[in-house]
Amino acid sequence: MKLKRVMSMALAGLMVLSLAACGGKADNAGTDTAEGDSGTGKLVVWTLSEDLKTFAEHYMETNKDVEIETVIIPPADYPTKISAALRGKAATPDIIVGEPQMLPDFEEAGYFEDLSAAPYNADENKDKLVDYVWKAGQDADGKVRAISYQATPGGIYYRRDIAQAVYGTDDPAAIGEKFKDYATIEQTAKEVRDKGYRIFSDTGSLRWFAISDPWVVDGKINISDEKMEYMDTAVDMYQNKLVAFAPEWSAAWFASMAGPIPMNAEWQELDEVDANAEQTEVFAYALPSWGSLTIRDNAKDMAGNYGVCAGPTSYFGGGTFVGISAYSKNKTQAWDFLKYVTLNEETSKWWAESSKGDIVSMKSVLEEYKDKENETYGNQKTYQFFYDEAQKIDYSTVTKYDDQLKVFFGAAIESIQKGEKTKEQAMDEFYAKAQSAYPELTK
Repeated sequence: MKLKRVMSMALAGLMVLSLAACGGKADNAGTDTAEGDSGTGKLVVWTLSEDLKTFAEHYMETNKDVEIETVIIPPADYPTKISAALRGKAATPDIIVGEPQMLPDFEEAGYFEDLSAAPYNADENKDKLVDYVWKAGQDADGKVRAISYQATPGGIYYRRDIAQAVYGTDDPAAIGEKFKDYATIEQTAKEVRDKGYRIFSDTGSLRWFAISDPWVVDGKINISDEKMEYMDTAVDMYQNKLVAFAPEWSAAWFASMAGPIPMNAEWQELDEVDANAEQTEVFAYALPSWGSLTIRDNAKDMAGNYGVCAGPTSYFGGGTFVGISAYSKNKTQAWDFLKYVTLNEETSKWWAESSKGDIVSMKSVLEEYKDKENETYGNQKTYQFFYDEAQKIDYSTVTKYDDQLKVFFGAAIESIQKGEKTKEQAMDEFYAKAQSAYPELTK
């Protein structure tokens, strides 16, 4: 079955944070003082990674009368800490963030200021940013609650030398045809295995594409034919040893970006793997755009030997969305900082350059950089590729249940792969977990 090119938020399991930073000078529009707002004083930012700390440092260079304190909280702890502070209506933090999967709960709890309302009038800026990014920051009523400076569309990163060895071409369009649907991916996996390679490090790579329809429709868990095809393909590829068994974020996964790795390394440290173990090389990686930086930083001598192409579906994963706490007493300054980070073209250009590869959300900057060649990817115009993919993403398929249901579904697949459960038993357990977590959902 050929899959539609649609999208999704990325999976579950291991949360990945994109890199970021920024600079530029924000304008002063829309800074009427909100009720109870001092309009001055120190801004306190709670964030998930180093990105906003870098933004804050650059902002303070051009706004010398502003002090910003940036607190970086691990993503596993972030929702708990935010809830503990804002349930009590604490005046700080002023700036809060969330990855897409966190936003619905924060919005329902009333933590985010309504940026659609005066004095912010954020909707006036919606045409500046990639459509899915703008929609991801809206609540269920369409009010803007958070805005992101980055877009995180996905793709498939592949080794050009392996593509040439197996197919006699490394052209992104031609290689993309080898990943156009699940059946083709499995066939491609057999072809590269027969040449001594493995298509992916692990079957978890397939999860990014299982998103062409919602996981929940009208309160019912929606396990479509497409999702079952994803399950069957993952099981077949695992049991037929068509992947390298090096899960994402394992030592072997990182090492595979630069050259051969032992088969079946799983989560072992590489120096603990049997020296006589079979070796293989990984052909491709399915990751959002921040994955291009991960590969770049681990490719070593393989830098310049990668290309990027489209997979069965257009998807996205992660991204830092920035908002103002509903209880902040410094909303005027918070809004000026938020605009500087997310809605200022000079800032966006600065970050596009200084991050050396992060994909910004501002369309004018994506347009400006579309002809920029990326040395890590064989001088391919990767900004053009990701801009095109970002515009294909359909955010309407996203629900607040997606990430947790993907975790449960992934666990079901793993139990079948390893022979611990039959498909029927695994699906029974999936539904039991899903309805325990979300009693309002029906099977």
